[in-house]
Amino acid sequence: MNNYTTPDNHKDFLALRLASDIDDEISDCAIAYIAPGGGGPSPDHIHDHDHLFTVISGNIEITVGNEKIKLGPGQSARIEGEKHHSVWNTESTPAKVIGISLTK
Repeated sequence: MNNYTTPDNHKDFLALRLASDIDDEISDCAIAYIAPGGGGPSPDHIHDHDHLFTVISGNIEITVGNEKIKLGPGQSARIEGEKHHSVWNTESTPAKVIGISLTK
């Protein structure tokens, strides 16, 4: 997986930016491979933009404040950037996820 990186404060998480500065609503798009038990960031973080996560394969759990959102293949969720959040693979198989950063 050439050109994949592990973002700061993530573990067992490989990401590749596919595009950036796409238009007025979409600032970037990336694909991530998250190993079982992997994810991040730790601790949860906040920022100005929202995320739209779509699971391609496997399962993820998104922590948003005290809430846990479970997503499987073909499922998506938009996460508000101003709420503390992180993404984790709590299953025993790898997860493949598309992440899109959306401006407000």
